[in-house]
Amino acid sequence: MPEHPHEPHAVPAVVVQADDLLTRDGTAAFLTGDDRVKLVSSGELADADILVMLTAAVSGKTLSAMSRANQASGGRVRVVLVADHITEQQMALAVNHGLASFLVRPYTSFSQILTATVEAHHGRSTVPPMLMKMLLDRMRTMQKSDSPAGLLPVELAQREVEVLRLLAEGRDTVEIAHTLSYSERLIKSVIQSVIKRLGLRNRTHAVAYAIRMGIL
Repeated sequence: MPEHPHEPHAVPAVVVQADDLLTRDGTAAFLTGDDRVKLVSSGELADADILVMLTAAVSGKTLSAMSRANQASGGRVRVVLVADHITEQQMALAVNHGLASFLVRPYTSFSQILTATVEAHHGRSTVPPMLMKMLLDRMRTMQKSDSPAGLLPVELAQREVEVLRLLAEGRDTVEIAHTLSYSERLIKSVIQSVIKRLGLRNRTHAVAYAIRMGIL
């Protein structure tokens, strides 16, 4: 009998992850006290609706965790990210990994995290106006890319796709080489080859192109 796709729960199943136990447990305790959400463990991430992530600094590790959650849930889980700061590139990559809302940590209360979580479950986003403008500007730049109009995605080798996917997660060449068990020199060669072959400007442009063309 065919397996039916997972339907969102009426009351969202929420996983909380944080850099430290105090922040994680404090946030989880507050959310547990509200019947609009249901807390589940990290082991149940594949069946969760919302992932609340709290971190001081957004890093490649943060983006990798978002990517894994996105893959584990089949692209269904929405992420509420609470951090001190996020760069333009990180914001664009985070959206690709399921980001629904971003809250600036020093100015965010438990109540605001709860509200953003409930809103995300209903398909609504909470993003500071300046960050939203930054994201929209970046997307417009991607759409107005100076790549030839009507360019179709070329066929990429599996190794090239893997390297681009890890770049999209915010990894550097040393981390990518370690993950794929290749030399850093080979990873740099693969990246430069893709950039040159596709007529792109740099690594960020290569990742944006791959996302836009559906390669990633």
